[in-house]
Amino acid sequence: MNSVDTSKFQVSRLIPTTGIKGALDQERRASSAFLAVLRIVPNLAHAFLKPLGAPKGSVETYIEPEFKMGPKKIRPDGLIVVRRGKSEWSCLVEVKTGKNNLELAQLNAYLDICKEHKLDALVTISNELLNASGDHPTSGIDQRKLRSTELAHLSWIRIITEALVMSEHEGVEDREQDLVLRELVRFLQSEASGASEFNDMGSSWISVREGIRNSSIRKADEDVLQVVANFESLVRYSALTLSARLGVSATEVVPRTAKADYKKHLAGSGKSLLESKCLQGAIKVPGAAAELGMRADLAAGMLHCSFELSSPSSGRNKSRISWLLRQLKQAPANTFVSWTYKRARSSESPHRVRDLMDGSYEFDLDDSREISEFHVEVLAKMGTKRASGSGSFIDSVVDLFELTYGEALQPIKPWREPAPKLSEKVKDLIPEQEKSPSASSW
Repeated sequence: MNSVDTSKFQVSRLIPTTGIKGALDQERRASSAFLAVLRIVPNLAHAFLKPLGAPKGSVETYIEPEFKMGPKKIRPDGLIVVRRGKSEWSCLVEVKTGKNNLELAQLNAYLDICKEHKLDALVTISNELLNASGDHPTSGIDQRKLRSTELAHLSWIRIITEALVMSEHEGVEDREQDLVLRELVRFLQSEASGASEFNDMGSSWISVREGIRNSSIRKADEDVLQVVANFESLVRYSALTLSARLGVSATEVVPRTAKADYKKHLAGSGKSLLESKCLQGAIKVPGAAAELGMRADLAAGMLHCSFELSSPSSGRNKSRISWLLRQLKQAPANTFVSWTYKRARSSESPHRVRDLMDGSYEFDLDDSREISEFHVEVLAKMGTKRASGSGSFIDSVVDLFELTYGEALQPIKPWREPAPKLSEKVKDLIPEQEKSPSASSW
């Protein structure tokens, strides 16, 4: 019997991307696919819903449930119910795809439904990322409506990341659940799904970048503040992409001021941008030797991705440098190292790692003082385009974060003081009868 050549056939998909004709189809398909997978893969549902107070139990999901509010009929995109024993937890779900943002009027109406029907939470999903404060991306929500209802936001990229971490790193024992989870990831990563990545620095990006570069902008206006906020979102997006590859929760390093008073934080960051001509952010990776900082120098058109390391507390300065260089053998070509001496206010001039590894390369060391800290920095040319793709600012930042982590920070093991060694000299001074205890002493 001749076998059929299936190499050119289209594989049947559990969640197909074909047949999506417009924004409404896109939104309904994404809502249905995500909610269905939450029911089939309860661990994924628990990962998203546990922070909202949901128990770990049986998950039921519904599409476009209808509620009456006076004469009006209101239909959110979804409803999730979690049951465990006699307890029940439930939430409404509102979904947006593509460039569509969440609408204030809709959210306030859904919060009213939650209050009237005693639902525990409202979960919103869109391509909008949380800012550094962690506040919901939709401003103007009536805070009185949140007294009895939790409000949480999930970006599509975070959903994709969580699903990737679970399927590729943690593993799902049930074969069918694993298949469904992978199908969800494949579907959401398709452009047709409307679940896009962070892909635009905003309409003000080019004018602000050029204005900062030539010093024509004198005040941190709304356009400047929007660029700062978008850069913070880009750092968060970079952390999510690292999380997906590493299988751990890499997070954006958020200043305390951002959580305490975001407007004040944003104003301060805008002022700093005008003064330094640089955008700055950082990512923390669990288990890594240091935090990973990013500085985008808009004036020079360069990116600087760096981290700080404490120097070994013993040995000569040259030995301390050698300790670091042994761990930077795979570092990118544009990697530089500088160091700070104890009680010094500033670092010494940076040296290219490849030069330091060259035995004939000469550099000055002050052996009268001890090196206390190293600064490792990888440089790259900054992309300029506002949207993602070749030559974009977004891709250049994400790529440099991943390159610096993978080839410079990942191999680093922090210095640890060696274990104390037994002294042979002291051993020889101990009388023979005291070297080993007699049987009677036990």
